[in-house]
Amino acid sequence: MILCLIGLTGCRQGDANLARTEKRAEEQLAQLKVLVENLDEKGIRDLTLGEEEICYFLFENRQLVYWSDKQLSTRDLRRFSYDRWEETNFDNARCMCRWTPVGAYEILAAIPIEWNAIDREALEQSFSYQPLLNRDERWWESSRTRVRVFYILSLLLVAGLVLWGAMMLIRRRGFRNLSLSGKFRMVLVATAVVTFGVVFSLSVRYVRKHYEQRQGKGLQQKALYIQATLRNLYFWDLSLSEQNTRAMNIDLRDLAHVYGTDIHVFDMHGRLVGSSTPQLFDKGILSTHMAPEVYFGEQHTMTQMERIGGTEYMSAYTEFLNGNYVPIGYIAVPSFISQDAMALEVDNFLARLLPPYLIMLLISVLLGMFAARAITAPLAELSDSISRFRLGGRNRHLEYRYDDEVGQLVRRYNRLADELNEAASKLAANEREGAWRTMARQVAHEINNPLTPMKLTVQQLQRKKGTPQFDQLFDKACTMLVEQIDNLSRIASGFSTFAKMPEVKASWVDVADKLSQVIGLMANNPAGIPLRYVGPDSGVVTWADADQIGQVFTNIIRNAMQALNGVEDGDVIVVLRDREMKYAPAEGEWVEISVSDNGPGIPEDVQSKIFMPNFTTKSNGSGLGLAISKNIVEGSEGKICFETSEKGTIFFVYLKKKQ
Repeated sequence: MILCLIGLTGCRQGDANLARTEKRAEEQLAQLKVLVENLDEKGIRDLTLGEEEICYFLFENRQLVYWSDKQLSTRDLRRFSYDRWEETNFDNARCMCRWTPVGAYEILAAIPIEWNAIDREALEQSFSYQPLLNRDERWWESSRTRVRVFYILSLLLVAGLVLWGAMMLIRRRGFRNLSLSGKFRMVLVATAVVTFGVVFSLSVRYVRKHYEQRQGKGLQQKALYIQATLRNLYFWDLSLSEQNTRAMNIDLRDLAHVYGTDIHVFDMHGRLVGSSTPQLFDKGILSTHMAPEVYFGEQHTMTQMERIGGTEYMSAYTEFLNGNYVPIGYIAVPSFISQDAMALEVDNFLARLLPPYLIMLLISVLLGMFAARAITAPLAELSDSISRFRLGGRNRHLEYRYDDEVGQLVRRYNRLADELNEAASKLAANEREGAWRTMARQVAHEINNPLTPMKLTVQQLQRKKGTPQFDQLFDKACTMLVEQIDNLSRIASGFSTFAKMPEVKASWVDVADKLSQVIGLMANNPAGIPLRYVGPDSGVVTWADADQIGQVFTNIIRNAMQALNGVEDGDVIVVLRDREMKYAPAEGEWVEISVSDNGPGIPEDVQSKIFMPNFTTKSNGSGLGLAISKNIVEGSEGKICFETSEKGTIFFVYLKKKQ
């Protein structure tokens, strides 16, 4: 037995491809050695290797008993040395072959590297294969002109949509950053393009498949007609042999002219016994063995695609029956399906299909964009209204008449706007009332502090009237009353200043000059507290309110001096610097003004209230100095803070420095 393995790899393979194919064939040979050791008749019919591009043949005493491909014409095989690759010429191809012995069998692996030129004279006498020679290029080009125009228009439209989508994504830096309307448009347009592309591809595949099925059905019908005719001609034959088939070629040629197709007849061993075009087999164009899928398969009536070299054609197979309907052979009816005819079928279909497809695609894109805009317009208006929403302001209602999810959202927004407007009005009224209550309590508290000793002093004078101590007590009482009246005047002045505090108007100011002026005025203080300054006298320009920044320094330095009451060796140090700052913001250039004292520090329970209006720890203070200072500094885009401990307190003021 001889097993022939043929790699269907195409003609004129490169050296690298051929080497890979030979290696794969050797791997297949190793597997075949195991398979062929226990072959029987049933095993031969079930013999498969499981790889589509590899096929194989089985010979016994130079007789072919199994094959899995019919491309190579194997009428005359020459055996050479074993286990090496050598070039061998078959009837219709030049191949690389390798013989390998396996017990009682021999395996031949063959790889086609070049197919022989097809004899045109032989094809001209054939009905089935003549389309290989009859292609009219001018007709082919003219038939596709109209379809090409629609193809170009389709490609331009799709390319324009793709470019539009790419520009949107680049401009917005990704899909996630697109607006909701943009996302809707992108998704709807992409869905429309992909959907029409898939439908178009499926339509083309359907037309091709339908054309092949229609051709196959017609070819199979021809095969059945030929089967019935041959059954009548060979009604009494029990088998097909050389003796009873000498005149078969004439009968088949007559039938070929009637049905317009070639007819081949094979015996029960799958060997050719008759043909309407025997020259195709005599010149080695076709193999003398029938298709293995039909002969070794379960189904003997079928239509399948076969090849001549790299060209596919269709063949219909059916059984050759005698008068008793006993199979005595097989009938093959080939037909070359013209690729031109199939392309024309597809082009005619596309010529009718592409114009409405383009129109529908354009309509879908436009409707998608319109729908995206219509859906997101209320949301955009809602977003704009929310961005302009102000507590206490006039927040208008949105108009949307449809009862969908967007409509529900709009109604909820309108209801929420009404509720928030009402709540904002109540909150504003409550805040005003609360502010007046707080201010009234503070004013009453501050005024009540000096009024109490004044009342006690007047009562004491009333009791001492007419006594010898009255004159001495009168002088003291007058001094005390004048001091308390001055205290009331300072309280009234502080509240008046806080109420009339002007808006901060920042500009570039020489803060060193302003600070030097304040220190010069406060250095000779009545308490005699030392006030030291470290820094330049001028030339440091910052962003601040020129009229009010001096008040900030005055308030902070005065608080530092007041914190030193009763402290021995009290000291206040003012430092101006623009480097090695402790609490300055991270960005930009800043100037730091620090005011430090060595007093007892600020108690922990009042540190969070230090910048609150009306809060003070002094009996004669209004609690507005630091609140006013914080407002001036932050209005100048600066920062004010402090740190404190038992060893003293440091206030920091940061102002932007001019570059």
